[in-house]
Amino acid sequence: MSTRAELAFPPDSSPPRYPPRHYPAYTFRCHLLPEVPEPSSAPAVLVPVTVRSPTPRAAPPPRIVVSPPRRTMGEDKRDTGLRETLEDRDPNSLNQHVQIVWDDIIGEPEGARSPECAWRVSRACFARARDACYTLLAVLAAPPCALLLGCGFACLAFEQIWCSTPCLRCIKIYLASLRSVVQACMAATVAPAMDALGHVCRHIRVNYRQDATEDRDLLVI
Repeated sequence: MSTRAELAFPPDSSPPRYPPRHYPAYTFRCHLLPEVPEPSSAPAVLVPVTVRSPTPRAAPPPRIVVSPPRRTMGEDKRDTGLRETLEDRDPNSLNQHVQIVWDDIIGEPEGARSPECAWRVSRACFARARDACYTLLAVLAAPPCALLLGCGFACLAFEQIWCSTPCLRCIKIYLASLRSVVQACMAATVAPAMDALGHVCRHIRVNYRQDATEDRDLLVI
């Protein structure tokens, strides 16, 4: 606790006034009085607080259910596009020339137009018959064909790897030796003859000039 010093004088006398030179001789009676402790905390102050009303939430928008468009008859291109999206079975474009879609086979020019109902029914019949026939053939004949093709290409690969390639390598080795012999023969026989012929023909000069203008015959009317 901190203390403060207070000067005490007799009650019937006022503080003596001495000249400045007598100040050191003046005695003070000091009483150490305890300092009144200040309050540790100020009283609470009430501050008005504005209470905001909760913002009302906006109602969610009504859910809109969009039904898919009804599929029309004969839209086989949509199935083709879906199959291509799921899996590309021709990544190397081996059979891009095989176009069997309705629009690539049948087309009506201007002036020869069938009724709309006949066109739609024909297109649907074509698509269904094509898909059914190809599916049936693929289910029945594709596995045996794949088996035969697998065996055939395996035999072809075996023949190319173990027979054709070694034979071609042997032929290349023999032809390399034969090339050296042919080069030596050509250098000994044909090269001197060609050099002599070139030496003879090197003196030929070819000059090109325009024909001179003919003199006019005065006797010709």
